[in-house]
This record gives sequence, C-alpha cells and structure tokens, in this order.
Amino acid sequence: VLPVMFFPTGGPPVNADTDLSQKQIGPWRNPTNFLAATHECEWKSRIMDGAGRGGGIRRCDKNKTVVEISLYNELTGSIPSELGRLWNLRTLYLGRNHLTGTIPTELGMIRKLSSLSLQWNDLSGTIPEKHLKNLLTLRALQVEGNEKMGGKIERHSLLCQMRNRYRGPTPKDQEKYTGRRILRILTATCVPSGSSVGVSDRLECACCTECFGKTPKDLIYQ
Repeated sequence: VLPVMFFPTGGPPVNADTDLSQKQIGPWRNPTNFLAATHECEWKSRIMDGAGRGGGIRRCDKNKTVVEISLYNELTGSIPSELGRLWNLRTLYLGRNHLTGTIPTELGMIRKLSSLSLQWNDLSGTIPEKHLKNLLTLRALQVEGNEKMGGKIERHSLLCQMRNRYRGPTPKDQEKYTGRRILRILTATCVPSGSSVGVSDRLECACCTECFGKTPKDLIYQ
C-alpha cells in the first residue's frame, strides 16, 4: 500500500541509482527515504518533530506495523483509496500539501484511526460521514483550508452525533450513530449553520469545534 501512495501523490521516478536521502525538485522534495531498500518503518525524514517539512512513517508498533503516517511534503494528486487497507493505522496526517479530489470513502475502513488530518489542501466535495461513522475511535477530524469543500453538517448528522458534546435525542427520520461519542476536534473552512456571515458556497457546520476562513488566522468562530 505505501509504495502505491508514493507515485499518485507526485513522487518522482525511482531507479537503482536514485539517492532517496537527497532533496528532490517538486513534490516529495524533502527526503523521506520512501521506497528505500529498508524496512518501511525507516521511511522517514530526519526532521520528525511535527514542525519540519518531510515526515514519513512516524511510528510503528512492536510488530513493525505502521500506525502513524505524517507527510507534509508538497504532495500533489489525489489521496489514494488504497490507504483504506492500512487497517492498523492510528494517525494519518496529510495536511499542508497540494492534494486535490475528494476524501476517499475507503478511509472509513481504517477502524482503528483516531486522528485524520487533511487540512490546508485543495480538496473538494463533501465529508463522507456515512463512511467515517465506522471510525469508532476517531477523536480528531481536521479539514480546514479546503475551500472547495461544501455541503452541510447538520445538528443531528452522523458527524455531529459522533461529537463528544452531542445532545440528542436523534430524530426518528435521522440515521442514528450507535458508537461511543469521542470525536473532540472537528475543524473545517465553514460557517455555522444558519449563519449570517454570507458565504453561500462554504460548508455549513452545526457542530464544528472551529470554523476557519481562507487563512489559518481567519477564524470565524471557536
């Protein structure tokens, strides 16, 4: 799955002579050692403190299974649906890249995922809440900075029902979420439902913890 992720997101051609420890031009420009002839748990940059560009496989468990991916590395293209096969993944950070397309519904197959960060890309479409409801351990979902995303997250939507502060009862005509309500962080480029802010093409959200504008500092409400 991880090699499949490299090329659709702008990874350069790789051959036997490619030095994966050196900077590249364009996407994946900071070295991460992806596709190196080492265990995939070693596919990461030297800077893994959360602030530096690059990233990679941030953490593996005791069985050498990848559980955390963090890539802030000028990625382009769309998010590969194959990531949904990383069933043991706990954290997926693809924020601050140049990713396009929609959020793959297959991400709802990563049942152990607790943090999904896709902020400040160029994603479009809507949040696939009917699939993300399967993420029973999801505590953080961040999609702010994707101005082309639209739709409505209504008060009794599945995402709002997943929130730790949800207050029912759920209307009979609304699908009911039956998992634990532990989603603590839900951020988007949005306006509150019924808002008078006057941004008609922006996602409306009734339960987001933060609604951002067009820049990281442009916070509509918190």
